[in-house]
Amino acid sequence: MALCRDIVIACDDARIGTPCSRMWGCHHAGMWVHRLGLAKTKELALTGRSVSGREAAEIGLINKSVPFERLEAETQKLARELATIPLSQLAAMKLIVNQAYENMGLHSTQLLGSVMDGMLRNRPEALAFIKLAKEKGVTAAVAERDGPFGDYSQAGEDGKPDPTHVISIAPAKPGAG
Repeated sequence: MALCRDIVIACDDARIGTPCSRMWGCHHAGMWVHRLGLAKTKELALTGRSVSGREAAEIGLINKSVPFERLEAETQKLARELATIPLSQLAAMKLIVNQAYENMGLHSTQLLGSVMDGMLRNRPEALAFIKLAKEKGVTAAVAERDGPFGDYSQAGEDGKPDPTHVISIAPAKPGAG
């Protein structure tokens, strides 16, 4: 979902990946190939490996990576800068960029991604994955999926985001706009 955003800023230790490409699904949105190109997308899609926020910025998957302590300040700074640009200007620029990607087939890729994802979730291997999750728990099913790669739930501390890096968003006050 984040890759469908106009601008993505993550903290350095964020983990971005699609473990479902190993079992029980595939990319829906097609944004990986549009952001990275064929070779890097295939590497990450076929292995399901994740990248850190820092790596994602370096390869062009996201716009920017910053230390967690600066994440809110950086996003607020960018939001303030964008707010100084007339809305019609922003809309026109977004429309022309999005249209270029539509011309390259983004919409048909997204449609096919959803169809393939639905199909893959109902294959015998996927149903066995679901059965294992029901019988032994999701943790066991995910451990079996990720074990050969040593990442996601099976990663060491250096392969996981810091669990204290959480931003809480207070509910909007009634009438706030």
